[in-house]
Amino acid sequence: MKTAARLLLAIVLLLNLGGPALALDPARSILQFKHTSWTAEDGAPTNVWALAQTPDGYLWLGAASGLYRFDGVTFEAVPLADDDYSHSQHVNALVVTASGELWAGYRRGGIAVFRDGKLRELPSTDRDGVLTMTAAPDGTVWAALNSIQHNLARFVGGKRQDIDPSWNLPEGYIMDLKAARDGTLWVAIDGSLSFLRRGARRFERADVVMGAGAGLAEDAGGRLWVSDSLGARPLPNVAKGEKAKPGMAGYAVSDSARYARILFDRDGALWGTTFSTGVFRVARPDAALTAGASRPHAETYEAKDGLSSNKAVPILEDREGNIWIGASAGLDRLRAANVVVEPGIARSSRFGYMQFADRDGAVWAADSDSVYQALPGQAPKRVRDRLDNPTALCQDKAGAMWLGSSDALTRLGTPPRTVAPPVPPASPYFGCVIDGRGDLWLALFATGYGRLDAQGRWTVFPPLAPEAVYNNIGIDREGRVLLPRARALTRLAADGAVQTLRPPPKLAVGGMRAFYQGPKDFLIGCEFGLLRLTGDRFQALQVARFPWARGVQGIVQTPEGETWILGALGVVQMRTQDLDRAFDDPARPLDYRLFNMKDGLPGPPQQNGARDVVRGGDGRIWLLTLEGVAWIDPARIARNALPPPVSIRALTVNGQVRRDPRDLVLPKGASKLQIDYTALSLSIPERVRFRYRLEGVDKDWVEAGGRRQAFYTNLKPGRYRFQVLAANNDGVWNDRGAVLTFQISPTFVQTNLFRALCALAVIGLLWGLYALRLRQMSDRIHGRLQDRMAERERIARELHDTLLQGVQGLMLRLQSVVDQIPADQPARQALESALDRADDVIVEGRDRVRSLRADRAGDLHEILAEQAERLGLEPAIKVRLVVEGTPRRLHPLVCEEIERIASEALFNTQRHAQARNVEITVGYGSGALTVLFRDDGVGLDQAVLDSGRREGHFGLTGMGERARKIQAEFELRSRPGAGTEIELTVPGGVAYLSPGRRAWPSLRRRALTSET
Repeated sequence: MKTAARLLLAIVLLLNLGGPALALDPARSILQFKHTSWTAEDGAPTNVWALAQTPDGYLWLGAASGLYRFDGVTFEAVPLADDDYSHSQHVNALVVTASGELWAGYRRGGIAVFRDGKLRELPSTDRDGVLTMTAAPDGTVWAALNSIQHNLARFVGGKRQDIDPSWNLPEGYIMDLKAARDGTLWVAIDGSLSFLRRGARRFERADVVMGAGAGLAEDAGGRLWVSDSLGARPLPNVAKGEKAKPGMAGYAVSDSARYARILFDRDGALWGTTFSTGVFRVARPDAALTAGASRPHAETYEAKDGLSSNKAVPILEDREGNIWIGASAGLDRLRAANVVVEPGIARSSRFGYMQFADRDGAVWAADSDSVYQALPGQAPKRVRDRLDNPTALCQDKAGAMWLGSSDALTRLGTPPRTVAPPVPPASPYFGCVIDGRGDLWLALFATGYGRLDAQGRWTVFPPLAPEAVYNNIGIDREGRVLLPRARALTRLAADGAVQTLRPPPKLAVGGMRAFYQGPKDFLIGCEFGLLRLTGDRFQALQVARFPWARGVQGIVQTPEGETWILGALGVVQMRTQDLDRAFDDPARPLDYRLFNMKDGLPGPPQQNGARDVVRGGDGRIWLLTLEGVAWIDPARIARNALPPPVSIRALTVNGQVRRDPRDLVLPKGASKLQIDYTALSLSIPERVRFRYRLEGVDKDWVEAGGRRQAFYTNLKPGRYRFQVLAANNDGVWNDRGAVLTFQISPTFVQTNLFRALCALAVIGLLWGLYALRLRQMSDRIHGRLQDRMAERERIARELHDTLLQGVQGLMLRLQSVVDQIPADQPARQALESALDRADDVIVEGRDRVRSLRADRAGDLHEILAEQAERLGLEPAIKVRLVVEGTPRRLHPLVCEEIERIASEALFNTQRHAQARNVEITVGYGSGALTVLFRDDGVGLDQAVLDSGRREGHFGLTGMGERARKIQAEFELRSRPGAGTEIELTVPGGVAYLSPGRRAWPSLRRRALTSET
């Protein structure tokens, strides 16, 4: 991501480094353009007969197997929408109308139109095959038919009209049609040329000579050209009365042309095909067309040069200036190459290449057999050949060039001078530098190094270290000689001093490969980085952060402030001041531009070069590779300024592909999507970069690099908007991009209704489980109450049947004894008094037995009313009883505990509250029994409320304990001067003898907790 960002910044920065460049420079040979071919092995269709480009940027191919569109990466077949295969799918002609529609003509009959993402056949167009088509500026489409008599038809508003004999069109097979910019229609038929003026309904015959296989084109000035078996030439404008000039021979292209097609590119160059000799080009077609001139030949590009096939017919220039050729074997492209291969130097050299830039700006290059000189602005010329592996090139102080080979060291110029090498011919030597005194130095490999002084005497110095090998040599600004070996550098001063310099171990950059003395510092190209030597101090840029610095084989810096570096990744261009800053602070970003094989670099760098990058006097940067010599002209670097059109090709959901999707409603439950998108930059599509986002899913842009697909899973129902942006090979972004909106409909299980039903089901299940648990608890509580009740009844029976009856029997016997004592005896009075007390005890015992049996009749509100009356609160305290709901029968023990709580509450009101009014509310709720005592007394102190009891008193404590015994909620509320409220809430399942509806969970929670 950071590298891509730096590259983008470098591209924007470098857009200002030089003037504009032509699309396909007429000054360059056709062999110097970058050629790419696609064959059946690459997925391309074969037998391509027509090419067209629509406004959306797609390249369309009409082939024998059907219609295809190409985005620079993928060939996509486009079938008829109605799957009509009743006739051959061979597409013979393509044309794009002014409205942007693509028309396809079929060889065996029929015309189809690609409109709104669908290819549909026009009605009533299947009578004759289509040979070629053209579109007029007014929208009329003309179609040449595969018929001798009925050979032309036109379509106006989509309706067909056949051209009958009244139009005066000659019979015969039409070779080509051309609708000129002025509205004139030109028709080439079997050696003749006819034209139809704009708005006319009668063709006229042109008095010109035509050959076989004619193709027509219009140049920038509106002149009509023809290419046929007689050559490529301009035609007189006979429509305006112009006569042919005698003696104008035109360009020789092919005398066996069967189907010729020509075009003029945006720079005015003439391109064409002949179906026999591949492609031809005339860079400046008007230059040699003078009367009486010799017949010049066009420049050709054939199968021997790399074209997929010599049988080529359609030719097209796209919106970016690339030339496309359709051939029998596939598709070819020629485009501007920023790295230009030099055709004047052999593409193959047994022992590689070497070069040197002299002080006059000439570049000297040598292969294994010859030496070439390229003067500024000129092509290289061979100056010496029949050499035996040149190994050294340098220039002495007098300006003479020295050339070293295996058998001699030769001083070129006048007079020439030859010096025997310092070692036997079988021993290799490399490099050549001139020191500050003018002596010549050579690296002698394992022998050491040698010096040739002004008197022509050799001095050979043995290696400075055991097993040291010298295969390179350099010179610094002070004229000191530098010899690399392994990971050290030896520097030889003019006074003979020898100094060995070693980079610190932390600067792990590998072996040294290339030297360059810059305007300020000495640069050393290494295996894993770039070194800068300032004095005795090394600084490094390592490949871990600067990947372009791997395998540096050549360095050069220009007066314009640029640094060019050739390495394993290609050629890097950067500003020298940015490079200096990076050495001072390696953490800084370094902007650069990379040129590699996509830009025309013929091959990887050499591994044994010394000066693999030099600058000529004309500013060109010369490069040495394993596959030839190339150069870059910084002033004419082609830059693609067109933002690429972006298109969404397909959306795949549940295995179904929807091509060219628009606003879609996807099937219910669709959650896994694949979106295929593309950008129509056809120059270097491999360098197109994408970013996309799906609104509502992606929080930020997804940097996709060169990937042309996006995948999404687990998408929820809803409406989505997918947006994709793209940048071309030079980093120019299309900020609008392409947008696809789609909606995913929910299934039933994804609807709110289903969610609500599920929620209700869960609530119902929980409610059922809770009710079941509550029933179990209520049954347990009732069971315990029943056990307690049974035990109390047993005790009551025992008391009644034993103690009370025994005491009563004893009293009867005592009564009989008392009756026998005289009435005036004191003993009788004492016994009668004891018997009265015994009666009271029996009455009290019966009351206790009755309370144990809890068989009191009446409802709770009646019991509470009796209790208030029994306490005698009236008339000092007015008691008001309120009953809410339908009275229900309570469990005896519950009723008893409530009665005792009420007794304590009323007693406290009478004794402590100083109240004048008391209200008792009994609520028979379906889920709970509520009893509320409220008075208007003085209230309770806050300390009593906080502790729940009064110091030294246990009434409140007992009330709480009794409430817990029946699983009731006991709440005490009071404020000083505002009265007191005591609220008792008993779950219905506990309070009522016949539980009906269960209580709501919030009312039963206390009961559950207490029981648990």
